[in-house]
Parts: sequence; structure tokens; C-alpha cells
Amino acid sequence: MIVFDKTYYFELENISFDILQESELNRMFKDGRIASKFLEIMIEKWFPDLQYVNARGHDHVSLTDGQKYEQKCFTKSGCRFMQSINFGGGRVFNEEKAIEHSSTMNYIICDILSFPKIRLIFKKGPDLTNQYSNCIIPLKDLEKLFN
Repeated sequence: MIVFDKTYYFELENISFDILQESELNRMFKDGRIASKFLEIMIEKWFPDLQYVNARGHDHVSLTDGQKYEQKCFTKSGCRFMQSINFGGGRVFNEEKAIEHSSTMNYIICDILSFPKIRLIFKKGPDLTNQYSNCIIPLKDLEKLFN
């Protein structure tokens, strides 16, 4: 069962990929670009009432009520909970569209800074945009978010 604003704790074990050492993988999985794709599928295992759909603008759908969820990683750069169309090389942040999207979205934020230890929290988009209108949670707010 999903509970919003509750911190969940996970510790991954037996991480392997052919001849790469576990320490190498742990370092790699602290990068949200790498960890996200794996976590999106793991979340479906940890929370069976979510189905991984990898759709435009969201990653999961609730099997009980159809609500949409988007998974985001909290890294050493903080957490950007805007759509990827709003950040990256040559892209311009559109605050109005980002807030509009967030108002209909639930977020699954994964703290991967201590990978393979992961903290995860479910947040409602409007709650996040009320606090962070630029759709960026700074690193200094990590403990505030997960407490």
C-alpha cells in the first residue's frame, strides 16, 4: 500500500553485471540517469499496486485508482521533478507548463546518494510545486524531504 509522505527504506543486495565489480556498480547507480531505469522496474516489485508503463510524462499507473506516478532520483545535484523536456542541453525551462504537469502528477522520489541503500518517498505534485515552484529540490533540503 502506498502512503504519501512516508519514507520507505530499501537495501539492494547481490548487484551484479558480468565482470563489473559491485563497487563499480554502486558508484554508477548514484547517477540518476543510470539508476532510474532500474528503479522504475524495482518500484513495481516493491509496490505491486503500481504498474510500470513508461508512458510520456509518467512511469507508473496505480492499478487501484488509475493515478499517474513519475519516478525521480535525488542525487548530489538535488532532485529535478520537471519533465525531461524542461532540462538538458539546449532545453528551456517553462515554469508554467512544468507546474501544470506537476499539478496532475504524483512523484516517487528515490534518494540514491547512499546506493545500494535507497530511501523512497511518495509526494503529490501540487505539494512539491507549492514549495519548489522551479521544480528543483536542492541538495540542502534532502533531509527535510525524507523526514
